[in-house]
Amino acid sequence: MVNAAVQGSQPDPYEVEIQFVDGAVEPETIDATCTCPYDWGGYCKHIIAVLLELVETDIELEDEREAVERVLSDAHPEELRDFLLEESERDADLRRRLLTRFEEQDTQSLYDYKKEMSQQYRGPYTYRYEGPDFSEFHDLAETHREQGNPLEAATIYRAMTEVRIENMDMVQDYYGEDFEAELDAFVECIRETDLDHEEKREYIDYLFERWENDDSAVGTFSGQYEDALWELCTDDADLQYWRDLLEDDQPVEIPETSKPDDGIGSFDTRRYEAERRIELYADVLDALGDTETLREVYEQYYLNIRKFCVRYARLLAAEGEDDRAIEVAEEGLDALSNVGELRRFLIDAYVDRDPERHRELLREQFRQSGDWEYYDQLRARCSDDEWEEMVADFEARFEDSNVRRLIDLYLREGRTADAFETVIEAAREEPDDAFRRAVGDNGLAILSEYRDDVADYDSATYYEVYEERLEPFLADTTGRDHYQTVVEYLEEMRELGFDDEFETFVAHLKEKHSNRPAFLDEMEALDA
Repeated sequence: MVNAAVQGSQPDPYEVEIQFVDGAVEPETIDATCTCPYDWGGYCKHIIAVLLELVETDIELEDEREAVERVLSDAHPEELRDFLLEESERDADLRRRLLTRFEEQDTQSLYDYKKEMSQQYRGPYTYRYEGPDFSEFHDLAETHREQGNPLEAATIYRAMTEVRIENMDMVQDYYGEDFEAELDAFVECIRETDLDHEEKREYIDYLFERWENDDSAVGTFSGQYEDALWELCTDDADLQYWRDLLEDDQPVEIPETSKPDDGIGSFDTRRYEAERRIELYADVLDALGDTETLREVYEQYYLNIRKFCVRYARLLAAEGEDDRAIEVAEEGLDALSNVGELRRFLIDAYVDRDPERHRELLREQFRQSGDWEYYDQLRARCSDDEWEEMVADFEARFEDSNVRRLIDLYLREGRTADAFETVIEAAREEPDDAFRRAVGDNGLAILSEYRDDVADYDSATYYEVYEERLEPFLADTTGRDHYQTVVEYLEEMRELGFDDEFETFVAHLKEKHSNRPAFLDEMEALDA
């Protein structure tokens, strides 16, 4: 089998899969699919392109490494020497790797590496989907590491990360995974040198400066540089130095959120910058075990920074100050948004203290999160009358906000008829927003999701709605992925047990869409 990606008219390449019979590359001995929307006779141009490439390259089954080893074992040393000399004159990368591997030289400055790497971005197009190819520099860096020169390798990896940042506007995607891998390799190289704290400081300074100067409005790289600092600062002396760097410019206070008309907008970069410095400072204090200073920071900012509020409450509880911990968490509930973690803390804190408040928090946590764990806990703590009132409240809320949660509620309560009616009603409802229309959600997804739970209540109606929704769904678009989804829904329909109706419906679909060979091809799976 061969899998290939073929660039078409869209930004993302199409995926081609080709299976061979007896290894032969002949039209009658292959089964091929492509994710493009082509739906006429024969194979699409993307499949043909892959087949032509296979024929022209004359694929060898012999392992290339074994072939190279065989040639090297038979070659005369002088012939090999002449060959390497000739190739290294034409290939600067090969020449550099040879010198690095065998003479431990060819080191360059950071500036020189960056200048050479930056050439990868030069070309006729300002924006490119593909990032630069730094493979030769990766190879060179790893050769230096193998030769016991990790600091030179670190310089190369540092150059890669800086060049990527400096040329972000030259590509559509700055390839964050590549950047992160190269920054990780930079730190690994520094750690391989086993530097003492004084020697390590210049690298801590460098990473801290990069973290500090990251674009506050975007925060594109600050997370990676922060992770790198954590990897590099391996002992208390490193952490203390990092703490000192943070303390040199700690905010006195967190600025109030600016109004939209002040020219900044809803995202306040000044506030973000202050918060990230304070949060990192607290994390370093925690790593150093300086609980006293950490408590002072939490006390000052726990109503400004949500994560501080719950951390402060937990710290107070761990030190036996339960009343103050609850007070802090309750203040946070009133003052902050997205307080699920605070509410979870209070649920545990009130379990033996205040049953009524405990139930109230469980109720709100379930309403907000939909986590059935809290539903079960709440049910166990309510009388039958109280529970009937709770369920009515949940039902009223979910009717307007979350139909699937409403169906799950009915199923949990053993109300299969209500669950069935809700599924059927939701499936028959026409898509009412652009997103549902875009993903082709015309009711089949919810029928499929709850088929095992409610279809037996009235399987004839369930089958009927499947038919109603599947025919327009099939006609809506083309492509093998779409047809495979249709077949999956058909298989679900068949399991409902209406064999005669099913055969008639399948025959109808094949006749109506007989001009779609890809659809007919995928329908063969129903007979397999």
